[in-house]
This record gives sequence, C-alpha cells and structure tokens, in this order.
Amino acid sequence: MALRILYLNKFVNWNSDLFSYNRFAMKSTYKTKTPEKTIELGMQLASRLTPGTTVLLFGDLGSGKTHFTKGIAKGLGIQGIVKSPTFAYVNEYEVQKDINFYHYDLYRLEVGQDFESIGLEETMHDIKAINVVEWADRMDGRTPKEYVRVDFRSLADHHEIAIKFEDSEIVPDELVDKFWQDWGTPLHVRAHSKKVADLSLQIGQALVEKNILINLDMLNTASLLHDMARLCDFQELDRTKFNEEISDEKWAKWVDLREQFKGMHHADIACGALAEDGYNKTAELIRLHNSLSILEEPEKFAYLEIAILFYADKRVKHDEVVGLAERFRDGRERHGKNDDPKAQTMFEEVEKRTFELEQQLFELIDVQPGEIK
Repeated sequence: MALRILYLNKFVNWNSDLFSYNRFAMKSTYKTKTPEKTIELGMQLASRLTPGTTVLLFGDLGSGKTHFTKGIAKGLGIQGIVKSPTFAYVNEYEVQKDINFYHYDLYRLEVGQDFESIGLEETMHDIKAINVVEWADRMDGRTPKEYVRVDFRSLADHHEIAIKFEDSEIVPDELVDKFWQDWGTPLHVRAHSKKVADLSLQIGQALVEKNILINLDMLNTASLLHDMARLCDFQELDRTKFNEEISDEKWAKWVDLREQFKGMHHADIACGALAEDGYNKTAELIRLHNSLSILEEPEKFAYLEIAILFYADKRVKHDEVVGLAERFRDGRERHGKNDDPKAQTMFEEVEKRTFELEQQLFELIDVQPGEIK
C-alpha cells in the first residue's frame, strides 16, 4: 500500500467502486506561483470528477482559470491544445466513448443572458458530460444542484485558488448534532469524535498548504460521525459508568439499538444508516475507519481522506491525542487480553500497517507526528 496524489495515477475509472469526491462546504485555498502548478492542481481535481459533474470557475482576467482548465483536461486524458472558446462559447472534447468534456467561456455573455442557445443548460444535465465553465458569474446564480465551485484571485506573486464542492451525498455540518441525537451518541464518544475531527483537519490543512487536494468538509463531518453508533458494540453497557445524565427514555433507546444491531461493527451500522439517508460518500468514508479495513481493503487507503480519518482515530485515546504506540498499548490492555493467537497476530499487523501509514502521511507534509496535538 502506498499513498499517492491522485493525479499521478491513470486516474479516470468511471466504473470505480470507490466513491467520488464532489463537495467542499469548508472551502480550501491553494496557492500556485506558476502556470505549471495551477495545471497540476487542475489535474488533481480531474481525478475526482465523474460524468455528470459541472465545475464553475470565478475570477478576473489572468487569474489562472484557463491554466486550471488545461490541467483538468490533461487529467482526463485529453490530448492536444486546450484554449478558451471565447468567441465560440464552447469547445467539446471526447474523453472516452460516450463521455465528453465541454469547456465553456461565458466572458462575452451578459449577466443573466440566456445560455440555453450555447448548449450549457443541456450539458449541465447530461449524466455523461463533464463541464467546466469559465466566467460562471455570467450564469447569474442559475447553477446545477451539485457542482464544484472554484474561485481564483491574483496576488502580487501567486494565485489563490479556493475550491468548494456541493454534493448531496455528503452530510452537511448542520446535521451532525441531529445524527448524534438520533443515535443517542454518548457524550464521551462525541468528545472523542471532536478530537478526531480536529486532528484530521490539522493533517488535512497541512496537505492543503502543500497544494494537495483534500476534501476538508467531508473529512470533518465523517470524523465527527465515525463513532455515532459506537454504543451498539460496547463490550458492556453499564449505566453507572457513564459521566452524564441518562434518562429512562435514553437508556431504553440504547438497549433497543444494541439489540437491533447485535453482532455488527459500529462502522458498518453508521455506514448503513447514512447510506439509507442518501449520504453515500460520508458513509463509505466512515465504513473504512474499521481497523480491519487496512488489512482487507488496503488499496482504498491510497485515497487521502480515508487514510487521514483512519489514522486520526488511532491517535486519539478517549479525548486525548497520544502517540500510536500508546494507543495500541491501550487497545491491547482494554480489548485484547482474551484474544486468541490469530486475533493477536491480526492486531499486530494492523499496528504495523498503521505505523507505515503514519510515515507515508507525514512524508507529504512539513510536520512530525508529535507536533500534531
């Protein structure tokens, strides 16, 4: 298993069983000092686009929009020169059979002017099309329900590029409390999850500062909800051991949930509940924080958001950030005393792989594991 920045791969696999990433409600800002770096960032975004996606670009002349679009096209495997279609409004390129890339330039359009005649309305709703729209402010807010927004700003010696994804398959921040309430998530589990989210975002932000594309919003809400169903697989449920007031109604709910999901891992329970509500991408990220995932599905840990959440969860003991060695020592003490030799061997392999993951993550950023607190 090796982490990689997605644009270094043969990245476009329309039939991939991995989720695609399509939203930043938490805007991430990248800095590029050369056209080549702007193109590279566009290539990273291309690796996360699927047919049916529209990317809207906002920014003044010379702020990097066209170079960014060139990067997207290059990332999609499009050969040849990509130019802004200022006078034709749109250029069309074939990505692969039945999948087309449409590059729109609305500079000559008046704000609010009808754009149906140039085909944008149609291709925005084409599930086999990928659209990039320069000067998207001319659309006067008539955006699709789901899209990627990219804002460009020119400064003295670099461009700032802020990326925000809108995607209904990712839990929005404002619903985190609702899911905690619905699942009766104990207060100490919420405290643990908040610390995991904080650690995840520290690592994620460090990667953003290295111009590595990260979906901070998905990472945040998945981190906050990764243990929302944790009480369902506690080894025991003792009312006297919780440092919170537990009403008879809450206690009955806990007992019912444990009976309903008896024998299931809390990651799978949360995944199923979120997927049922349509939050498939958050659900998949949470499913993969299960410790055994790093052994059973190591290929998915090449996706940085998956790797970060998995790792951050292994660095937090209760609500305190500790080193991996301490976290695994505590895990053996609390949960592994009675494991059979096969289970102990598996636990040791998980520990080994997690240390390898730590090394790979921190090779990408300018901090050491002990500096993340």
